[in-house]
Amino acid sequence: MLPEPILIERLEEAKRCARILELDMSRRTVRAYLIACAIDSDIHINNIGEALNSAIANPGQLLLGAFEKTDLHQKTLLMLDQ
Repeated sequence: MLPEPILIERLEEAKRCARILELDMSRRTVRAYLIACAIDSDIHINNIGEALNSAIANPGQLLLGAFEKTDLHQKTLLMLDQ
C-alpha cells in the first residue's frame, strides 16, 4: 500500500490528466480508472495520463493491475493457492 502523501500526489496527477483528456470525472467508471491509476505502483507517476488514456480502450488491464496490488487480493490469492 502506498503512503498517503504519495497516493494523494498520484491521485492529483490522475485528476489533472483526466481534465486534459476531458473525461467526465463524475462517471463511476472514470472514477474507478482514476483510482486504479493512483494505486497501481507499477504505473510511474509520469505515465498516469498514458495509462488513463489506455484504460478508455482496455479498462480490464488497468483495473486488474490495481486490484492485484490490494491487500485483500494478496491474502485471498494465498488462500486460493493452498
